[in-house]
Amino acid sequence: MRYYSYNEYTDPDELHYVVTVSEEELRQKYYPYWYGKMCDKFGKDHVDATYSFEDCLEQWIIVNWAWEVNK
Repeated sequence: MRYYSYNEYTDPDELHYVVTVSEEELRQKYYPYWYGKMCDKFGKDHVDATYSFEDCLEQWIIVNWAWEVNK
């Protein structure tokens, strides 16, 4: 299983901390949200034929400036 870390910021004046999540956590918690938004934008048939969890994961990594970690 793969793990990813990213910096979590609570307040601009406070320190940040690093959060680590598993691929499975992202699949359970973020993928349904991402999938729904993609279906809203492109239609379910197009999303099912074109995109996968790996596409979701790639976008999540970019948006969160995340990096893969060994755990």
